[in-house]
Amino acid sequence: MSKALKRIVVAVLAVALVLCAVPAGAGSTVKAAEYDGDIEVYIGFGGDVAEENDWGYQFNDPNNAGNAGDIVAETATAKVGDTVTVSLTFPSAVVNTWWMAPVLVAENVSNVDAEVSLKIDGADVEIDAAAGDAWWYEATGDYTDTQAIRLYGGFNEWGTQYIAEPSGFTTVEYTITINSVEVSDGEAAAVESAEFDGEAEVYIGFGGDVAEENDWGYQFNDPNNAGNAGDIVAETATAKVGDTVTVSLTFPSAVVNTWWMAPVVVAEGVTDLDATVSLKIDGADVEIDAAAGDAWWYEATGDYTDTQAVRLYGGFNEWGTQYIAEPSGFTTVEYTITINSMMVGSAASATDAEEASEETVGEVDLDGTYNAYLLIQTPKWSFRNAYDEQFYGYNGENGSEFFNQITGWTDDGEAFAVPCTLKDAEITGNGTYTVGAYDIEWADDEFDTSQGNDQLLNQIAISTDIPNTGDITISDVSLKIDGSTVSLSAAGAIPNEESVNYLQIMLLNIWNEDTGSIGYFNTPFSSIEITFTVSGFNYDNEAAAEEETEEATEEATESSDDTAAAEETTEAAAEESSGLSGGAIAGIIAAIVAVIAVVTGVAVGKKKKDN
Repeated sequence: MSKALKRIVVAVLAVALVLCAVPAGAGSTVKAAEYDGDIEVYIGFGGDVAEENDWGYQFNDPNNAGNAGDIVAETATAKVGDTVTVSLTFPSAVVNTWWMAPVLVAENVSNVDAEVSLKIDGADVEIDAAAGDAWWYEATGDYTDTQAIRLYGGFNEWGTQYIAEPSGFTTVEYTITINSVEVSDGEAAAVESAEFDGEAEVYIGFGGDVAEENDWGYQFNDPNNAGNAGDIVAETATAKVGDTVTVSLTFPSAVVNTWWMAPVVVAEGVTDLDATVSLKIDGADVEIDAAAGDAWWYEATGDYTDTQAVRLYGGFNEWGTQYIAEPSGFTTVEYTITINSMMVGSAASATDAEEASEETVGEVDLDGTYNAYLLIQTPKWSFRNAYDEQFYGYNGENGSEFFNQITGWTDDGEAFAVPCTLKDAEITGNGTYTVGAYDIEWADDEFDTSQGNDQLLNQIAISTDIPNTGDITISDVSLKIDGSTVSLSAAGAIPNEESVNYLQIMLLNIWNEDTGSIGYFNTPFSSIEITFTVSGFNYDNEAAAEEETEEATEEATESSDDTAAAEETTEAAAEESSGLSGGAIAGIIAAIVAVIAVVTGVAVGKKKKDN
């Protein structure tokens, strides 16, 4: 399975669940101070030695086990104010560059200002600093996404490209001046913790294949999740601190592929946890590499949010940490877990945490400007995710570059940008706006046309960066595909309640029955657009109102002109038809009347998709 195929699973799950991650430190009132420690600096890199996609050159971090290709790396340590040079030298010319980025390592940074310059094989390379963010957190090698800071100036085949893709080179050299780095100054009160004294739910989360690769026929997200699939028999448990419990999953047939598997403990507000985990698969003990990753972490699982679901070490993740070798061909999985200790926020701290959570939504500036975007997903998993989606959103784990395109997948699971023009909307006050995608060139097999060429999309939504406080509302939503209006369900366009921090309006979501189905449309289509009205600001967007009026006037004029032209054609046809029979004349006139009906917008019948 290729690296990009693993990304498909992330993309599918991330969009299907539409989980909105809270940015680290969001809503915090902690003051910032200048960082005064040493900062590790290096270049992260992934590319090919010879054939495309051999990934023979990899430098993830100076000590990473996945580094490959006998690369000579010059790294550095720096303090604020320093200028350092870091480089990579390859034993032979790089054939393809998949990603390259200058990386700083510093914990809990809240702001960075740095200057970056680049030489490749000794020649200066122009950097488009405005192509994306100046810096962002992104897990890199052994460093987590609260440690590894990527700076502008790199290249990402699937994302932001600050430079043209480099190839055929043997040396890369970044010179970096760190002007300022700010971190939390520690003035915020520490959360008080106490031993957990309740009962925690314990179960195994799982996703895998029944028969063919990527069929995802086996899913167990949580004991009551609507997305569970495959008639799995699950043994769950409840446990207090000090208890030892065994949980299991039994499958009706052998699992073909395991995509992810993890023991899950459900408890709100956990601040620290110590557990002992052992595993049997089909009754045989399985060795767990407890040092492969974190001992426990929060991660939204099924219906449980990332302040409730705690995943323990000992599982397998196709696109992440693998504490065990990938299991396949089995029918039973059994974890035995001892909860040695578990700390949670005290009662007073829990109240404070709840209030802080409410504050993370942030205040909306009723005199400010915001943005709206098209969210889309096809049945073949081509996608553009929500603004704040944690993996592929604007500041997601995989970088905003995925957000600036519709991402498709080859049959080999490689990501590519679907050719199209995206239209985003700058929200500048109350008014009517449109978002969409135009001149889309889908792959030939993007849609299944065996069912009458009317395959529905998986998801359509309006995504925004407007804080979801309820002050701003979106209404009068209409959808057009290839220029034709597509009817929405009886529910219409509804707010996505799962989007806590930012306003998001769903038109279609096949994983959320509240949205219902939409009307008929043909595939493959080349354009999709959503028009909507925004209200709640202290001011109106007069330019948008004028544009809307002008468009309406133009449409009315065009309609009038088309009608007149059609009528003239009718008269001309009648004049030239003296040699035709009465029936032929009637047929010509009927055909032309039908054309008039179409161009003037008269409804002559509409096919509905039966869902």
